[in-house]
Amino acid sequence: MKNKIKILAFRTDRIGDLINTSPFLKSLKNYYNNSEIHLVSSSYNSGVALRYNFIDKVHIYNKKQNLFKQFIFYLKLIFNNYDLCIALDGKRISKIISILTRAKKKYIISFKKKRNFLGISFNLYRPSLIVCKLFYDSYLICDEDYDNKAANSEFNNHYLTMYYSLLKKNNIKLIPEKHYYNINKSCLNSYKSFFDNNVNNDFLNIHIDYKWDNYNLNIDDFAQMLSKISSNNKITITSGFEGSLFFNNLRKYYSLFHFANDNTFKQIHKKSSNILLIENVSLDMIACFIKNCMVSISAHSGAIVHISAAFNTPIIDFIKKSKANEYDRWIPPDTSYKRAFVE
Repeated sequence: MKNKIKILAFRTDRIGDLINTSPFLKSLKNYYNNSEIHLVSSSYNSGVALRYNFIDKVHIYNKKQNLFKQFIFYLKLIFNNYDLCIALDGKRISKIISILTRAKKKYIISFKKKRNFLGISFNLYRPSLIVCKLFYDSYLICDEDYDNKAANSEFNNHYLTMYYSLLKKNNIKLIPEKHYYNINKSCLNSYKSFFDNNVNNDFLNIHIDYKWDNYNLNIDDFAQMLSKISSNNKITITSGFEGSLFFNNLRKYYSLFHFANDNTFKQIHKKSSNILLIENVSLDMIACFIKNCMVSISAHSGAIVHISAAFNTPIIDFIKKSKANEYDRWIPPDTSYKRAFVE
């Protein structure tokens, strides 16, 4: 029996970034069917990573640990005999470990940004092109100038496509997969009970987070719009642990539920039966709503957009027009995706 191909990949940032990378990681596992994929995750996104069956081992990087524990963490990875090392996230830990590891093949993405010092413009690469040429078998440059739509033509200015292009450059042609999110089973029964008792119909889900607080939305106009929509369909409005001032301003209009740590819903007050506010909702419970709703609406909350793609739920993004080019890079492929521009 052949030895397994050991692959090390990095995604030490946010949950949405990891879910957006899930098609690539799954494709990688399918291509190397006799492989063992290790992922270095952040403590923030590790809960999602641990439920991916195409990842064999998750190494959770906690940047708040003391220097000695971080040093041991680095050493364990550096002296592991990997066949492939793929640094995708541009983070310092990814660059250090991927430079020092003894992997047979090493691939990285170098992120390019324009800088200005004393009136002199120059390009800054992370990592530098010299480092890329000295320590890696192959690399791609990702231009982070969002206003330059002609940038990154090699991968259509699209992050997920970029991951595939990095390996395609080395004659590793992966078959694209769809986004993937695995809901914790403990949430499913709680969701069903809430749905049966309070929704029990087709519904739209709006997820409101801190980004909505930066929009110049008139709360009364927004409530009127919801009232018109709810004449035909029910609406659930979710908010996570971080909360939102905009969400709080909606409390006076609609029925409010609080989601507790024991996966139960407590009704705080009752008003409209067609529009339901649900606060303090865990990501897994939000995923239950997204999976079952007709349309998922958010202010380009990364995790929400990519979870919607995982369940083929149509997406409506409320974004500022100035952010359009930047968010173009994150649009999930083969998904019904539309935008509403706000100020």
